[in-house]
Amino acid sequence: MIYFYDLHIHSVLSQDADELMTPHNIFNMAYLKKLDIIAVTDHNSLKNIPICAKISESYDILFIPGVEISVKEGCHILCYFKYVHEAMAFDQILEKYLDKKPYDQAIFGDQEMTDIHDEVIEVIPYDLSQTLDLSIEDLKRLLNPYEHLLVYAHIDRKKHGALEYFKVKPLNAIELTEKSNPDHYQSFKTIRNSDAHTIIHILERTKENQIELKNLTVDDFFEVFNKHD
Repeated sequence: MIYFYDLHIHSVLSQDADELMTPHNIFNMAYLKKLDIIAVTDHNSLKNIPICAKISESYDILFIPGVEISVKEGCHILCYFKYVHEAMAFDQILEKYLDKKPYDQAIFGDQEMTDIHDEVIEVIPYDLSQTLDLSIEDLKRLLNPYEHLLVYAHIDRKKHGALEYFKVKPLNAIELTEKSNPDHYQSFKTIRNSDAHTIIHILERTKENQIELKNLTVDDFFEVFNKHD
């Protein structure tokens, strides 16, 4: 069957996300836009994943735990997990690579963890969007114990793209921006996401953000990206 997705959405845990990007608002908008699969992918942290997973139980939407990681090559990599508990185990590993120096929240914005009612329960005082002292190969090694997928984010953007890496260091897929010509990347598995930092930018259903799965399950989703054509 054909399902529609948006696998790159930022919550209020990301300092550059709008204050309306609370977990409930994200799921409500995904529901209104008739999406079948979504992932919340904040910068270098998965701390809002458990509450998103809990909220997802009230929706007929497949929730994929995710994170957007800034590696030292200068590009961004999306990582998706099969299981919330593995995502949170990896979050503890990421914590070891984060510089805990406080940043100016008044200038750059808050990084908020929320509860089941979208109320703020904690504000992270150190910069989560920093570039980590992790290479692409380091990241792959750290992820070996977990069932995961890796995707180069917005590869064709000038800032934090990965045009010079995705051919020589292939991952499970590449993410194209809305302005990309998919014909240029026919030999690669590609996905189209919003990289939404505001609620209105979460994707609608289009022919570009659809995926064919046997069933709407995380196992079938992973199978699409793990199988070799």
